[in-house]
Amino acid sequence: MSAESEVRTIIQNWAKAISEGDRRAILAHHSSDLLMFDFPGTVKGLDAYGKSWDFFFTDPLGPISFVPREIAVTASDDIAFVSCMVRCEGTSGGHVDFRLTTGLRKTGGKWVIVHEHHSVPTKEERFIGPSS
Repeated sequence: MSAESEVRTIIQNWAKAISEGDRRAILAHHSSDLLMFDFPGTVKGLDAYGKSWDFFFTDPLGPISFVPREIAVTASDDIAFVSCMVRCEGTSGGHVDFRLTTGLRKTGGKWVIVHEHHSVPTKEERFIGPSS
């Protein structure tokens, strides 16, 4: 299996674990020194990352759906970069579409997520122009 295929599978399985509420599987491929930039703020380390999911799973409005699309993977032998759009539904925050950027490194023969960045697209066309 190519590095690109391995990384794509990790991201898809991670998203599936989120939709299923499988906390252990959500954390499975994350580094202990993970750095995440998310809507509420910066998260450092695997313990803090694990706790950040408490908010996500509190008071759902229905079944949670976390679906990545337009997944783009760039991978070498030991470093990978993934970007995609994610459609998230069912959480207490309701429906949200956001961008996800993820960095991975290969450590001990296994890919681990070392960086996540979640962001919501701006609606301010005057700064960036119309979206395509």
